[in-house]
Amino acid sequence: MTPQNTSLRLVDATPVNSTQRIDSAQNDLVFSTPNDLYEAFAEFLQIDVANGDATEDTIRAYYKEIGLFTRWCRERNIEPEQATRRHIEAYRENLKTNGAAPATRQHKMSIVRRFYEAAVKHGLLSINPAANVKGGKDLTPPEEKIKALTRGALHHLVAAIPSTTLLGQRDRAIVALMAVHGLRRIEVHRLDHDSIDIAGDVPTLKVHGKGNRVRKIYLREDTYNAIQTYVQAKMDHEFPLTGPLFVSHSNRTRGQRISRRSLNDIIDHCLSEANLKKVGVSCHALRHTHGTLAVAGGAKVEHLKEEMGHNHLETTSIYVKAVSRKENNPANFIDVQF
Repeated sequence: MTPQNTSLRLVDATPVNSTQRIDSAQNDLVFSTPNDLYEAFAEFLQIDVANGDATEDTIRAYYKEIGLFTRWCRERNIEPEQATRRHIEAYRENLKTNGAAPATRQHKMSIVRRFYEAAVKHGLLSINPAANVKGGKDLTPPEEKIKALTRGALHHLVAAIPSTTLLGQRDRAIVALMAVHGLRRIEVHRLDHDSIDIAGDVPTLKVHGKGNRVRKIYLREDTYNAIQTYVQAKMDHEFPLTGPLFVSHSNRTRGQRISRRSLNDIIDHCLSEANLKKVGVSCHALRHTHGTLAVAGGAKVEHLKEEMGHNHLETTSIYVKAVSRKENNPANFIDVQF
């Protein structure tokens, strides 16, 4: 294969018949790799990832990771199509040196492997130089990685969020959906006004989760009221009651769907105001809070699995293990005081 030293901007290089659109935030990410290698990867994303039904976020994440990898190659005068196993291992070592956790390295390396798998599949390379190059083992049990708030800390967080301001009412509703109903950040971001359904006995929320899967969440009375309080405040401030549910209230982006980055900032601010902000405690910690407090309160794991939108019961079981380890601490059975 004759390398084509062509630097392609990611969004410009997307095939015109692709059903996936790359967010404009990726405009400055340069995808430096020969056209044919890129096109093989683009076809792979459209056909093979998630059986051809990958979400826009997944597609964007794959492009971003390969953009970072090919840029790393170019900075070291390595043509991506000429990379060897030694180069791939050097990239993994670079990730480790820069502080990437084992799980992060595993994710990044899996995408690099699939990048080269696509090239082999299309006859552009004879071997996959990234084959069997793993990201590194993480021996920490999943239940020990959970960052969750205690019941008392969650009470304190809620109390610290103003209930009489437009921003406070929005933020209380967001925290309620994350901590009480276990919504992911992306799921909160995707909510629209018509996601709310009050036709039945109990208000429900249609949630668009990972892999284009949709699930129904039964809202508690207080969380539904928190949402309605925010909706009423939006109306009072002359925001439209169609389209995105949670919007920006800043002058520059007023009325636009709230971004995922802004959701991070909102939760971090709320945690900081309540003196609960720590390393690793952010949006996803509220989802973990939902899982642990629900199990501790007696929720059945199979019901929690459906509520959280997990594919496998084993994923949900980490909350059972986390709560069980705390409640069944062997040290508590030793009747000696120090």
